[in-house]
Amino acid sequence: MEFLSLTLLIFLPLIGAVIIFSPWFPQNEVKIRRFAKGFSGIVFIYSLFFLAFFNPMEKGFQFNETITFPGGKPWIEQLGVNIAFGVDGISMLLIVLTTFLVLLALIASKYSITKRHKFYYSMIFVLQTSILGVFAAKDLFLFIIFWELELIPMYFLISVWGSGRKEYSAMKFILYTFAGSVFMLAAILAIVYYNYLQTGVLTFDLNTYTYMKAFVYPTVFGILAFLGFFIAFAVKLPVVPFHTWLPDAHVDAPTPVSMLLAGILLKMGGYGLIRMNLQIMPEILKILSPLIVILGIINILYAAIIATAQKDLKKLVAYSSVSHMGIVLLGLGAMNISGVSGAVFQMIAHGVISAGLFMIVGVIYLRTHTREISDLGGLGQNSPKIMYFSMIIALGSLGLPLLIGFAAETLAFYGAFTSEVFSGFSLFNIYIPVSIQILTAIGIVGVIFTAVYVLWMFQRVFWGNMFDKWRKFHDASPHEMVVLISLIAVIVFFGLYPEGMTGIFVPTIDGIMKLI
Repeated sequence: MEFLSLTLLIFLPLIGAVIIFSPWFPQNEVKIRRFAKGFSGIVFIYSLFFLAFFNPMEKGFQFNETITFPGGKPWIEQLGVNIAFGVDGISMLLIVLTTFLVLLALIASKYSITKRHKFYYSMIFVLQTSILGVFAAKDLFLFIIFWELELIPMYFLISVWGSGRKEYSAMKFILYTFAGSVFMLAAILAIVYYNYLQTGVLTFDLNTYTYMKAFVYPTVFGILAFLGFFIAFAVKLPVVPFHTWLPDAHVDAPTPVSMLLAGILLKMGGYGLIRMNLQIMPEILKILSPLIVILGIINILYAAIIATAQKDLKKLVAYSSVSHMGIVLLGLGAMNISGVSGAVFQMIAHGVISAGLFMIVGVIYLRTHTREISDLGGLGQNSPKIMYFSMIIALGSLGLPLLIGFAAETLAFYGAFTSEVFSGFSLFNIYIPVSIQILTAIGIVGVIFTAVYVLWMFQRVFWGNMFDKWRKFHDASPHEMVVLISLIAVIVFFGLYPEGMTGIFVPTIDGIMKLI
């Protein structure tokens, strides 16, 4: 296993970005695209080796690496900051998901990206390095550095290659995320300082605050720090009412960027909630779990109802993402192994399904130059492959049994239904006897709305009478088929065999919950 280096995996895409953007690299679009896909394929295969040698039963972080400077000194010795990486079962799967979706997004870029190719592909690789760094960082200071680094490439990817109000949407994304990051930074500094007062050691080592945590935070202090983390991750997930940046960013971003935005970037919020709010402050999460559960139910229902009213394909899929991320909140608020496992499974499942949905929207837009559902219809007559691919992905989104969405949602809802975190809550000193079982049942109604808007959208787009102007609508190209078949393979395989995925991260979650 000596050839496995997390540092190399994280910075390989950055090396690819430097190579592509260098003056001596050819300006030829085909060569740039082929190099980017080939290099991304190497990164994906390399990540699979980590998965192959990962031991799910081993507690804590694996593949640990710390970069030291001459004399064995850490990065910032005075502050106890290290360049340290490591993964557990949760981050391992998210890293593989990242390398997988970036590869597919680059394949999908062939027809979507028509200008400034060197800049585009280099920005994709910079984005990949920043995301991998977030999932693998074992130092809180390093975590926030990678978290902020992601803003730079995303701004350019939306503002340069997007459409509509692209500059507005890119800036809105930046402002929302950066504002949330301020609260996260404050929370990190607070817990680091509190640890220093208790132990006399100044450190940003994530392991110290998670797997090796030795004390409980005071309630008031803990709630304030918890909310600092929560606001930052609620923006990224996103949680209503911090979600308004998402529809704008999705609508105006190019198709491959929308795939990455929904498939990976939203998962950074879920990962942060589990890693920081659950692992670092479980005692505070127990206090605030009713709030988390209620916010999850609101997310599920509110966004599903809004999605049902959408006339734009991309906005419909964007709001469906907000709704499905509510299931992550619900599972987290359950505070048991089943619920948290369902939250992680939902993150992976939604990552694959949402990437597929945005790919379908991009395929349709590329041929029709419209996303208005009312302007479409009967497209399945000329494109049976696109229609059947879309049907499988759409059914996965609504949670059809034997597809990955069903396995994830069932685990999360089961965890919530069997949770014992609360049997009611107080509002203005008035006790409201609402059990989590009732709230879970209300949340399941969101699944019904999902079926409504997904099937309605599918029927309006692919069935019925075809407009004459779409008579030349052609079926999927080889590049599009590679992307869609790859995503469908994951949706079907892990829907039929969910243990192939749960076997990787459930032992990690079991270990986390035993420490609480």
